[in-house]
Amino acid sequence: MKRLLHAGLLAAAALLLSGCASEYQLGTTLPEDCRDVYIPAILNESGEPRAATEMRRALEKEIRREGTLRIVSDEAYATTRLDVTVVKYEQEATAYNRASTQSPTEYRMALTARVAFVKLPRAAAGETAEVPIYGPKQVRGTETFTGGADAVANKISCLPATAKSLAETIVDGCVGAW
Repeated sequence: MKRLLHAGLLAAAALLLSGCASEYQLGTTLPEDCRDVYIPAILNESGEPRAATEMRRALEKEIRREGTLRIVSDEAYATTRLDVTVVKYEQEATAYNRASTQSPTEYRMALTARVAFVKLPRAAAGETAEVPIYGPKQVRGTETFTGGADAVANKISCLPATAKSLAETIVDGCVGAW
């Protein structure tokens, strides 16, 4: 009797899960013809000299890791374009030494970027205007680092991690926007 009950419950669960799975789609809803992306030079209005370089490196790495978009080196071969401008660099103390409230022990670094992901017009299809897919939006990436005797080295090593955080947000927005 118990076996029959277990078999019935398992069958019902399988039926329920298969019904749910048919309604849910894994991955992106971005059409195949929007996946070849051109990324022009990343602009830097943040005041942090290395922000654009680190952002470019992190963005390309995240696009390759995520796997939906394909980077093309020439806009003529692209179906989409991703414009990124780093607009703000911030650093603020988030924790202080117990003995001296004037001595920060931890900082938060943030990068903010203006992002526009657009579908490029296809002349062969009679299209003449770009179609926005994601943005223009401002998105932010953050990371923390410790202060102390090696605060400068920690700050320098934190910028790539902050750019990575921002790149993840940008790529998630692009592939999930359609």
